Amino acid sequence: MKNLEALKIESIELRNKVTPLVVLKNELFSNMDIETPMCSKEEELTKEIASVYSRLNQIVSERRKLIKNN
Repeated sequence: MKNLEALKIESIELRNKVTPLVVLKNELFSNMDIETPMCSKEEELTKEIASVYSRLNQIVSERRKLIKNN
């Protein structure tokens, strides 16, 4: 398990990574039509964004455990 500082740094890096991805997705696919399926590029961006947010949630959980144990 990592220490709090390492988790904080990783969290910041991930947030810096996900922000441009969200902006890109919003720019490319702003006119969303729920009746048509997503194109492959939109699916890729969605999966990548979800992956980053998933890791951020894991970091929050790890940080809470570390704080609780200290």
